[in-house]
Amino acid sequence: MTPTHAAPAAATAGLDAERSVSSVSPQARRHLQMRKDALRAHPDLRALAGPDRRTALAVPLLLALHWGVAWAVSGSNLLVVFLAAFCIGQFIIHAAGALVHETAHRLIFRGDRSKLAFDLGLETILGSFSKQLTYQHEHLSSHHPFIGDYERDYEHEDLCAFKAREMLVHDRPRLQRVLTIATLFVHLLPFGFIISDEIFPRIYERVTGHTARDARRDIASSKPPIWQRRLFIAWSLGVNVLLLVAFGFYGWLYHNWALSIFLGKFGISNLGQSLSEHPGDDVETPTRSTYGWINRLLFNTGYHNEHHTFPNVAWTRLPDLAQAAPDVFSARADKSYLGYWWEHVKGDFKTSRRNPLQGQDQSARCPKLDAGAGTAAQAEA
Repeated sequence: MTPTHAAPAAATAGLDAERSVSSVSPQARRHLQMRKDALRAHPDLRALAGPDRRTALAVPLLLALHWGVAWAVSGSNLLVVFLAAFCIGQFIIHAAGALVHETAHRLIFRGDRSKLAFDLGLETILGSFSKQLTYQHEHLSSHHPFIGDYERDYEHEDLCAFKAREMLVHDRPRLQRVLTIATLFVHLLPFGFIISDEIFPRIYERVTGHTARDARRDIASSKPPIWQRRLFIAWSLGVNVLLLVAFGFYGWLYHNWALSIFLGKFGISNLGQSLSEHPGDDVETPTRSTYGWINRLLFNTGYHNEHHTFPNVAWTRLPDLAQAAPDVFSARADKSYLGYWWEHVKGDFKTSRRNPLQGQDQSARCPKLDAGAGTAAQAEA
């Protein structure tokens, strides 16, 4: 949902943190400097800032398309439902997720009430059970001000999960390949990403003897208020009941299967976009953009370098930003979303991706299970 915005009131602290140069990561500081340099060379860029309310029209269009597919498959079979979810549904969900990104930054509506109404409209498409609110807060208070910082940026892969795969690749490569294939299979199932998160970390812990989750990591992002979470959970429950009543089991299944695929390993555009955006340790060029036809479907989320440098510019004006300052925005991703997704899938067989804390002592972060239990007991005491 990268995943990942009009800032909720509690999350505006993330924007304030971003403006405080002393409190942000080196990569975030680089974007602040890029913004200053761009405004110095092109002062007219200031005119591009601000929300675009016309974006609200996209919600009924996406909802009609999504529920239209649900109606179309309601009298079909499991294979047709799966193909519709894989080939159409996940990309509709991604488009709605791109709008979550816009509303988190308050680039559609500034006011709290109008933003809440818009977000509930998105929840009618997504049925996220309030997870879109979690994303909005984490994106603003964790990702933007602390981009590239493993401890604070929620987009970083968990170190212990990485280390568990790395250990198996080195010691038991055949077993790692089997687990990768099993993970991919589970992620094709309805609610597969939830099942996977419950099963595979425990398997990795059993076979490696080390914890597969970094319990010491705390990104300390802001959180949505309880009343808002409850409202969105209730709204999602209502949406699921309505889907079931209006389109039957297969129509309901289509929606939830599409959401599951989007959030899992087979979320081709979602995972591919996330992998394409940030190299990880490049302070000089912390963010890359993807240009081309995909932005017509995903509300210009490919203009990611432009967005991180000018997060107050709505998606409709990001191409104007890139065109007006080509000397500033020249960092392009070297592959398509599909290319990054395929590289990621192959990398899971041999753990070729960069270690999140390369060169640092990681034994304390991912201890043996007995040592981890002792550490946890000491922490409680």
